[in-house]
Amino acid sequence: MKTCEVFLSLSFLTSSKMNTTKKGQFLLFPPPQLTEYFVLLSPTEEIKKETTKLKKKLYKMIGRETENNKSVAHISLFKTKWEKDKHVLDRVRKSIADQKEFSVEINGSDVYNHGTKAKTLFLKIENPKPIQSLYDSFKEEFKIKTGLNPHLTIEQNIPVADFEKIQDNLDAFHYKSGWICNKVTILKKKEKGGFKVVEEILFQNAE
Repeated sequence: MKTCEVFLSLSFLTSSKMNTTKKGQFLLFPPPQLTEYFVLLSPTEEIKKETTKLKKKLYKMIGRETENNKSVAHISLFKTKWEKDKHVLDRVRKSIADQKEFSVEINGSDVYNHGTKAKTLFLKIENPKPIQSLYDSFKEEFKIKTGLNPHLTIEQNIPVADFEKIQDNLDAFHYKSGWICNKVTILKKKEKGGFKVVEEILFQNAE
């Protein structure tokens, strides 16, 4: 009987070591597998096509494509990790329950600096307040503590050596357009990389 008890205790401890917290505490069950989700605003197909043209113009000017060549134009809101789609979708719906559609105006391009090694070329949002207000509505449900500077990326993390080839011709990336934003789009990270659309959730007065 004592031999059996010792064996069971050792077996329990051995298996428990496989599931511990960062502080070394034992867990009876493995932690949930979390998946990354991406909440964003998606422009019209016309704006996506025009942004792709700007991206291709950039590649021609610097003489090569980058690893972001397949990215589709969007305005990022936030990323979050959850166990199931329902956990995210329910919280998004609750957050935007009273949200009404609004216009998004794009006018011109600008640059973000990432230290001394890289830059991001983006299209400016002329009226960022409605997007910032929408973003704020997610803060409670998703425990978000950071702010947001809305923009629509043409190309991110451009090495300075490449950027120097276009810095005197930034007017070539001027673009003006707009759309009525009436939904948020939720993407889910795929096991082999990249994201796929989970759902598009319409605002209160969207048609």
